[in-house]
Amino acid sequence: MTQSTTRNNISLSQSKLPSSLPSISLVLLCLLQCWTNKSRGVGAFSVPLTGMTTNYEANKRDSFDSFVTMRTGIDLQRARQISNHPDNHNQNSKSPGSSDVVFWMGEGHLYESPSGNIIAKVEGFDASRGMYMNDHHIRQFSRKIFWFRDPETNELIKEYKGKSVRPIRYDWQVFDFKRGKSVNGGDPSMVSILPTVLKGPRSVPCMPVTPKCAGKDVILFQCPLFINIETANGPYQAWEIYDYTLDLSHDVVNRPPSLSWSRQGSNPPFLEDGNGVMHFLGHRFDAFEDLPQHIQDLVNDPQEEYTLFRAPPLNMEEIHSLEAKMFSSKKKISLANRRTNGGSSSMSNARFS
Repeated sequence: MTQSTTRNNISLSQSKLPSSLPSISLVLLCLLQCWTNKSRGVGAFSVPLTGMTTNYEANKRDSFDSFVTMRTGIDLQRARQISNHPDNHNQNSKSPGSSDVVFWMGEGHLYESPSGNIIAKVEGFDASRGMYMNDHHIRQFSRKIFWFRDPETNELIKEYKGKSVRPIRYDWQVFDFKRGKSVNGGDPSMVSILPTVLKGPRSVPCMPVTPKCAGKDVILFQCPLFINIETANGPYQAWEIYDYTLDLSHDVVNRPPSLSWSRQGSNPPFLEDGNGVMHFLGHRFDAFEDLPQHIQDLVNDPQEEYTLFRAPPLNMEEIHSLEAKMFSSKKKISLANRRTNGGSSSMSNARFS
């Protein structure tokens, strides 16, 4: 049946229907349209309007590929070429948006809750790299550090009401990202991303990362995290939400991927017990040398122990080495506490991220 014949039949059917039954006419038209779509292999509601396509179809982007490339910098095209043709691949090829390493740098505030009073400015970054496991599984090696600054003078806070203040730091973290299920009525290009913590000073349950289109050139990713675990310092409860924005033009100079992070939970160790709220805005850099100069100077300061953060962890061998050092340090602290009749050590960052 041709399209013109279909239109003629529809018109003829409409003309023969009694005027007292307009609702039946509409039902028949809908059923006919559904039957026509089905005969073409199209779901009744899978195409929004004739001549239109979804944003993912128009851009031929995959939400899993887009997220892991944005978050870790991994060059999936090159990784797949190496995996499929280890002796025959273009060493100089580079996919849009990819980078050997990435740095997510930003700043925000730590608020007292529920008053909303600003306790401190927060500034820091995350350094990451990606490792290809297979087409549906990417591993992220990362580390992060955040400093607290005086909200008025912008000076680093090293003491607060007689308590020592140290930056919140995670010397290593390893995450696995795996391809999830479709979130858009069966569109295979728009899937969730399933994260898990493989290695790190603290292991927490992760929820799926969900993508959403914002126009034809932007993808939004939401990463919720709800924590309710027991630690050596007691129960730890918090929620965090990471919101990423990716411009598919991959103009990293003028429109780099950006991040908004919100958190409510246990305050950092230098504060009394209670809940605080943190909000943080940042974006991606593709080299340590691209970070603000004052951050580079702080990390490179020979009197501090931050040089580790010039780059993300290289591989699992480095992670194992760092773990061994941490366990050795904890053992020494435990022995020292026993010698001082059970004296307590300083609070761990395990209750704050």
